[in-house]
Amino acid sequence: MLRFLVTLLIWGGLALSARGETLTAISYENQTVLLQLSGEVTPNVFTMGNGKPRVVVDLPNSDVNLNGKTLVKGPQTIDGQGSVKRVRLAARDGGVRAVLDLADGAKMVDYKVVGSALLIQLNGKVVSSVPRSAIPEVTGPRYFENTIPYPRLAPNMAIKPVRKPVIVIDPGHGGRDPGAVGRKGTHEKKITWASAQELQKQLLATGRYTVMMTRSKDVYVDHAERIRIARAGGADLFISIHADSAGNKTARGASVYTLADRAKNRSKRIVNSQNWIMDVDLTAQSDPVGDILVDLAQRSTATQSEKFADLLLTELGGTTQLIGNSHRRAGYFVLLAPDVPAVLLEMGFLSNLQDEKLLNSTAHRKKVLKSVTRSINKYFDSQG
Repeated sequence: MLRFLVTLLIWGGLALSARGETLTAISYENQTVLLQLSGEVTPNVFTMGNGKPRVVVDLPNSDVNLNGKTLVKGPQTIDGQGSVKRVRLAARDGGVRAVLDLADGAKMVDYKVVGSALLIQLNGKVVSSVPRSAIPEVTGPRYFENTIPYPRLAPNMAIKPVRKPVIVIDPGHGGRDPGAVGRKGTHEKKITWASAQELQKQLLATGRYTVMMTRSKDVYVDHAERIRIARAGGADLFISIHADSAGNKTARGASVYTLADRAKNRSKRIVNSQNWIMDVDLTAQSDPVGDILVDLAQRSTATQSEKFADLLLTELGGTTQLIGNSHRRAGYFVLLAPDVPAVLLEMGFLSNLQDEKLLNSTAHRKKVLKSVTRSINKYFDSQG
């Protein structure tokens, strides 16, 4: 079962010595604990119980240095997160022993060594993700196969700042791009702009959200710029509003799109084209581990996108007609951000006379967008 992406880089203090390899970072990603070393080792991993579940990792001929801080007075205990209550580290037999004390009911499912990293997969309590905080610069890009650099490091902090969820509304098309043109001449950009304004009004009225728009007037905004705006604003949810068109004039009804699996490689390739910052530390990882972490981020985001899409379609089904197979997958550019849950809402078909009339109705749009607002409320209620 996919779980929320939770990243916590543990900044501890352990001694740096002349031993063979060094444990340089411990992080948690989607219930996977990652221990990163400076080079390859062959760990001994086993579990212990006796009422207190724990995973023991022995790293032979190794030492530890987490963020340059050193241990000078013996074993170190570091707070954990999620299914890991704490991590205890100590020198043992010329190497390092790491003991992961687990929450009740948690257990190790599997582990594997990938390059110089050890990944331990757990199952147990699902926790909400720790929000983004201060972002330091990290120099020295690392690269995917096509020479696109990995994202820069954005560490998560243990203290959760008080902030409202950020909703980014994307009115499709605009300016020189009218979008679809209806049977009666309605421009899609007119419908998306009016709908976005109404949704913004409703969301602000709840007092629960910070609301951003990817465009503030009838102008063209490049697709890449739309998701850059969302990510720069720390979006917790991205909703792109559109009106559909089809050669079949009888086709009508709303639908919701999430990102198709086949498009995820596109997402990976553009991750750093705008110097994107993600909540995963890739700068010190081997290339295989970097790919794994990006994949974990994508999986978590995809899970949340799918969850919101299901809520949205349930609410929409009570207020407007849905087309068959109403939850669809596609590779739309605005859905590609690997760390922002996103959906594309097609409110109806401008190529259908009945839908075109409804989409031009202020009352109908308001009713439909109340369904969107309810689904957003339910989505964030479930996050608490």
